[in-house]
Amino acid sequence: MSLLILFLSLFVGINIRYSLITGIIEFTLIILYLVYKRNKKLIVISISFILVGVGLSFIRPSFTKERYSGFITEVKDNYFIFSSSLEMFYVKENNNDREIGDYVSIKGYKSELDFITLESGFDFKEYLNSKGIYSELKIEEIEVKFYNPIKIHKFKKDFLNKFDENSRGIVGAILFASSKDSDIIEISSELHLMRLISSSTIYLSFFLMLIRKGLSFVIKKENWCDAISLIFFTPYLIFTFPKFLVIKFLFLKWILWINKYRLNKRFKYLEVVSASGIFFLLIDPHLALQDGFILTYFIPISSLFFRDTFRYKQKWKNYLVLSLLIYASFLPFSIKYYSEISILTIPLQLIFTPLYVILFIFSLLSIIGIPIYKTIGGYVSFLNNSLRFLSPSIVKIHVPPFNNVGILIYEIIFFILLFFISIKLKPITRILAPIITISFSLYISPVLSYIKDYVSFINVGQGDSTLIKYKTSTILIDTGGNKYQDIAKEVLIPYFKKKQIYKIDLLITTHDDFDHSGALNSLITNFTVNNYINDYRLFPYSLNGLILTNYNVYPELWREENDESLVIGFNINNLNYLVMGDAPIKIERAIMKDNKYIPCDILKVGHHGSKTSTSDDFVKYLSPKVGVISCGKNNYYGHPHQVVIAILKKYHVEIKRTDLESTITF
Repeated sequence: MSLLILFLSLFVGINIRYSLITGIIEFTLIILYLVYKRNKKLIVISISFILVGVGLSFIRPSFTKERYSGFITEVKDNYFIFSSSLEMFYVKENNNDREIGDYVSIKGYKSELDFITLESGFDFKEYLNSKGIYSELKIEEIEVKFYNPIKIHKFKKDFLNKFDENSRGIVGAILFASSKDSDIIEISSELHLMRLISSSTIYLSFFLMLIRKGLSFVIKKENWCDAISLIFFTPYLIFTFPKFLVIKFLFLKWILWINKYRLNKRFKYLEVVSASGIFFLLIDPHLALQDGFILTYFIPISSLFFRDTFRYKQKWKNYLVLSLLIYASFLPFSIKYYSEISILTIPLQLIFTPLYVILFIFSLLSIIGIPIYKTIGGYVSFLNNSLRFLSPSIVKIHVPPFNNVGILIYEIIFFILLFFISIKLKPITRILAPIITISFSLYISPVLSYIKDYVSFINVGQGDSTLIKYKTSTILIDTGGNKYQDIAKEVLIPYFKKKQIYKIDLLITTHDDFDHSGALNSLITNFTVNNYINDYRLFPYSLNGLILTNYNVYPELWREENDESLVIGFNINNLNYLVMGDAPIKIERAIMKDNKYIPCDILKVGHHGSKTSTSDDFVKYLSPKVGVISCGKNNYYGHPHQVVIAILKKYHVEIKRTDLESTITF
């Protein structure tokens, strides 16, 4: 237990630097526990480890020079990670053929990481920061001083190219933790099985067991049998490097072997696990910021606690209760990843774990040269069809995602409840259990979302999408559109899940430009949309008491696509909104001519801030309080134009931009 406390103390110290509130809560809990145990010596050591963790979190080398020399530590198709003088860099290079272990000299300049992150999208900058990478190195000249003779990256690409496109994605994910899109990857993610696919320790344990079983027929000494099976397993680490799960798995297995056969089980399993955690955090403090590291240690430590706390005579009951408790402890992380709860997650995992294990074994056989690529393709098709058959019957509850503080509070309350159950303190349990159940039920219930009215200008990049939530109705004006990703699947639908929205009652597209309606078909295909309109003659439109008015009623002026853009006004909670679409200045003039007054508190600025819209006279005429500009970060068109910014400032309009603030909600 002492080593576990020191491991947690080091972890907390690193966390304090990056998440002050969660770090302070964790620090307080550790100290309170040690005070309760009256262990003064361990309190001092624990505080020392916390301070060491804080110190480690501040280590961030920063060197500025023209030429950098060092090793490549990670390779992807369009970038690689480069380590020089203890500093890590992101280096963009399309279709590169670099290898981990190449020693290179790069002439270039360092810049801050700067990536486009859309609403609910993958935050690549945060991901790199969690690995200790804070800068990008722009290449002017690169020279390879040493080529790694083991061409692992090339081998993996050549190997995966032997499979069909659908099989390639899941074989790469299950063997190498690569992230190629495919049908089966998509459906597995929808059913919350991607963590099962990427959690390779399940497959590694099974693989190691198979090797050991085979060796046991030849090698009778248990210690030699275990050691040789680990040696056989080691080459797999080379193929997956630098995947932490595999490194940790192999390292821990060797430490356990030493403890068992050389130290005669001097240390308990929990102490060995904790010692390995301390070791990894001292080598790379940034691991404390990665969910993969947290779960790698959190799940086995929790499992030990659950096994000791809940013991039954029947094995099946022990297994079932343990599975349910692990699922309950993992639940806030699942909500964080998916913004929803799948009712049948546990049965699905129980069914598909052995099926994925079989795929892993098949894939390993093919990697050593057995030509069963078509067999694997057929098996993947079977898995894909099975998942698609089950998918319509899976009930999912949309849930607002937990932040780090929310996850921590959930886990504290969950373990306090289990502690009281374990010591059979029934009076407190009878009070606490219903309170926790009711509170969590209210949190996941959509009732609270129904009583809030709001308007969200969703960050879809260089495009427009406005969500209106009024009473029990939802309206979406424009869908955005992007040639490089499916905005409906990757931005809109995840955002609707966060907001606990299950359907769109009315979908409107202002006009047919791709950046306003490009995600239309995908959204209608993959989400419930009750009604769709884009005809100016259908306005004014009333829904659940909300009246939507279109002010562009001048077809005689329409010469180009933008001329046809609907201009929609509405009022929610005494705030008047005007969504301009891409309506140009000539439409603005016609609107001013025919309407003596249009109420406008929030102006959705026309054409993403282009100077072809939002004239001086129009802003003066509307006199809005806030101007919202929806545009892409560092976009090709230079939106918003400085002329438009100047006009808005001239009339003291508060400017809000999705490229700077992400999604903007009133």
